[in-house]
Amino acid sequence: MLFDCQEARPEEDCHCLTAPTRSGFFVVLAAITGLALALRLFHLGLYPAGLFFDEATEGLDALSLAGKPIWHWPLFFTAINGREPLFVYLVHVAQLIWGPTIWSVRVVAALAGVLLVPAMAWLAWEMAPDLVVHCRNRFALWAALAVPALLWSQTISRLAQRMSLFVLFEALFCAALWHAWRSSGRLWWAAAGVLAGLSFYTYLAVRLVPLALGMCLVLAWLRQRPALRARRQGLAIMSILALLVAAPLLAHFVQNPSHFVMRSGQVDILEAGGAPALANNVLQVLGMAFVRGDLNARLNFPNRPVLDWLTLIPFVLGLALSLRWFWRPARFFLLAMLGAMLLPTVLSVEAPNFGRSIGALPIFALLIALGLDRMLAWLGSYRPWLLRIGAGAGWAALLMSVGITGQVYFVRYAALPDLFAAWDTGYTQVAQDMASVPPAGNGGPERIYAGPGVVGNPTVQYLLSGKTEAQHPHDMDGRSCVRIDTSGPARYYVIAAVDGRGERMLASYLPDSRETTVVADPAGRPWAVAFEQPRGGRIVFPELLPRPATFGSGIQLMGYWLSQRTVRAGDRLYVRLFWRASSVPKESYTTFVHLDREDAGLAPPVAGVDALPGNGACVTNDWQPGEVIVDELQLVVPSGAPDGKLTVTTGLYRRETMQRLHIAGNPDDQLTLSIIEKVG
Repeated sequence: MLFDCQEARPEEDCHCLTAPTRSGFFVVLAAITGLALALRLFHLGLYPAGLFFDEATEGLDALSLAGKPIWHWPLFFTAINGREPLFVYLVHVAQLIWGPTIWSVRVVAALAGVLLVPAMAWLAWEMAPDLVVHCRNRFALWAALAVPALLWSQTISRLAQRMSLFVLFEALFCAALWHAWRSSGRLWWAAAGVLAGLSFYTYLAVRLVPLALGMCLVLAWLRQRPALRARRQGLAIMSILALLVAAPLLAHFVQNPSHFVMRSGQVDILEAGGAPALANNVLQVLGMAFVRGDLNARLNFPNRPVLDWLTLIPFVLGLALSLRWFWRPARFFLLAMLGAMLLPTVLSVEAPNFGRSIGALPIFALLIALGLDRMLAWLGSYRPWLLRIGAGAGWAALLMSVGITGQVYFVRYAALPDLFAAWDTGYTQVAQDMASVPPAGNGGPERIYAGPGVVGNPTVQYLLSGKTEAQHPHDMDGRSCVRIDTSGPARYYVIAAVDGRGERMLASYLPDSRETTVVADPAGRPWAVAFEQPRGGRIVFPELLPRPATFGSGIQLMGYWLSQRTVRAGDRLYVRLFWRASSVPKESYTTFVHLDREDAGLAPPVAGVDALPGNGACVTNDWQPGEVIVDELQLVVPSGAPDGKLTVTTGLYRRETMQRLHIAGNPDDQLTLSIIEKVG
């Protein structure tokens, strides 16, 4: 019988009288899984309130697979420090069902977090006899319930990254391995091998699992040599299948060795701080269970340790039992896996990191269940009638921990001001507002502009995927460049938190526009504002000094503005150029502004600045017909500049060829804007 009271110590079978029956086991497991499902999926697109950079990149990479044959899908994704591919593949499947939404990016990790519950029950069930627990089915259920009891598991499961998928495959592999070891069935050895091979496509922490298994094999060779010999064939089957399944990815790493070390090389603590930093990391990781946890608000309620007051004592007891009899195979396995899975955060910066150490989560759950089982056994040996009370207390403790986790995550954690920046909430809300703007033909603006940092943001790109071209914004950065559409109604988004200048300029240039706050920060201050310019609304440039000139490629100069007419050494001169596009330029041109002596001839300029318009935010090959582009450049008057009159000249050129863009009626293709005076 599978789920009965079979024990390693038959004389203690009475402890199972307080445990669920076989049918009850599955009912309770289904209830625990349903509880995890509710915690993982409740308002998944709203909590956390934003789609941060890395999550959006996962979604964009998944979208890039559309229309490609499976055999052309990448085996490794290089964005955001390099990633194994299985999570992206599954997100692509979710996108086929739900489209490019926040839900479809997060649901894969969330469902992996749900499936971890029955996977942990299976793993605990398989290990129970060798861990000498007193009731196998209750131990399995407690290990399963310990998963949603940990806030660690909750935060990782609602984060659209591959760690949650890895921990699921880790638990499944370990369960299949223990079943194969105990039953010696070839099918289970093969299943363990396939799961091991697939896990290499999840997360780089899997590379340390062979280290833990190697240590266990050494112990088995020293203490259980006959048993090890009897399982040689099974171990060979598992190893061969694991290598065969992982072979495509391993071949990719052989061909691209930089991909194999891409992330680990970036966070190496020895490279960053040497032996003292490593020693400090060890202390930080040892304290992550009950002293201080991860500071990263995306991975944890900052500073909160892994365990609360209800799970701490069972965990410490389970760990102490494993250390006391560490030479026993199952206990040594727990310790070896715990050490190996904590190594990624021990050896990297920002320890403890709950993402890098996620492989230790199943061991934490098993140790909690082991400690609860031992506490109940002690109660039963003291007073048998305390068994029911003790079992009820164990269930109550874990269920209370689940409640605490839900309260912390959905109430305290969700209210943290830090989450606004951590989860790119502002950019998410800006993108959602853009997506709600009706297309031009349905009363919406003909063009949308946004900046700074909006257009290239993966969160914005992902949430606008599938929208019409008119709903995708054109780039600008009001700190150096503003674009004004003179051809029709337009909408301008400004990240006011960093670009007050752009906000002021738009208010000045578009006096008939309506300004609204699109996003407010946690303190209630405007974080992003939008200017709605109506059709026929006034457009004025009060500071513009006319200096019309016709350049090639459909570019015209309307005029300019100078911050001052008299300068001294060390002064910063601001030059504003007002460009107009009659057609879309085919090339990306660089602007130059020079200060020259009035009679310089062929002498080099006294000072100068060369830059793409808007420092790259307003490149010429994105200029649209009917636009006015207000580009500001600044240069410093050098100490060696001669006194007297200096000319301010400008022009455009292609950086690749250094060929200037032609100016009609100007053989030098360099336009003089004004004459200023250097004094003192």
